[in-house]
Amino acid sequence: MKEVIESISKNTKEAYRESIVIDNEKLQELLITILADAKKLSILIEENKDINMNTDKKSNVSTRYTYEQVKAITKIQLDLARDVISLEVAEREVLRIANTFPIHNLKQYNKRLKNYLNGIGEYGFAFPSNWAKALLEETNNDRLVIQAFEKQQDLYFQKDGRINEKLEALLKSI
Repeated sequence: MKEVIESISKNTKEAYRESIVIDNEKLQELLITILADAKKLSILIEENKDINMNTDKKSNVSTRYTYEQVKAITKIQLDLARDVISLEVAEREVLRIANTFPIHNLKQYNKRLKNYLNGIGEYGFAFPSNWAKALLEETNNDRLVIQAFEKQQDLYFQKDGRINEKLEALLKSI
């Protein structure tokens, strides 16, 4: 079984390299998802976990992360955004911390995080307050990040007539 997963990973990585050459981002995202799924399957097999397709109270997996996980993932995302580590290394490290993290979105999260590091807030992807708090802590309350969160709050107020109250309280406490 392990050889099959290694073969899938190897072939997917080769296909990913080819997708870069032809500049097909959708294909790249799909291949990254396949790699992440193969890694998750490998982890499940190594830990001898039963894969039960029936959902019951014991098998529900929470997608909430502890604050320690949020901080650790944020630190990895910052390293990726600052080009300290590669996407592949970031994916591997994030999966070690939280194997339910949507790795296929890491590339998109990276683009958004780069904007926030440059002071550009966005509408459409609101940082949850605990992730925002972790980002502010990891950047030592960087003025550009604060500016991006303020811009995000303004955009949400203009378009939706509301803001994230927890984030607003966090920004006011700085």
